[in-house]
Amino acid sequence: MKKMLLGLSLSMAALGFLVSPAVAAPLSATDQAFIASLAAPAPVPAAKRPALGGKALCSATANCWDGSTVSCSGNNSTTSCSATDSNCLVHQRGSVTCDGVTTSCPICPCDLNCTEERANCASDCSPCAFTFSCSLSTCTVTCHCKFSTCF
Repeated sequence: MKKMLLGLSLSMAALGFLVSPAVAAPLSATDQAFIASLAAPAPVPAAKRPALGGKALCSATANCWDGSTVSCSGNNSTTSCSATDSNCLVHQRGSVTCDGVTTSCPICPCDLNCTEERANCASDCSPCAFTFSCSLSTCTVTCHCKFSTCF
């Protein structure tokens, strides 16, 4: 009997929800205020962020001495993108910079023969002592004759 009474109560409650709002009793001002307080507040727009995978604000590409290229894209509106092509004749390694991050081309090949350059330095400074350095990574040679040691 209790189950039947419970089922009948639930059925009546469900039918009450199906009744047209025009047939339902008008709500008091207090009830209307309560229902309005349950409504979700209007969404507040958030600060816009760059979308992942969105369009880059700038991009740069540099040509490397070996025919390859290096590229980058910038998404930070406070920085810019820049590129410098390789020029091995003046020992300039190409690079690109975007959002403060630099990507470089391969190091220029160095056609120096340090053994030969040292022999040339010794010959040029003879009979004086000398200091010599040769760097294949920067393609630089320095030769300094120490004239104070010449007799």
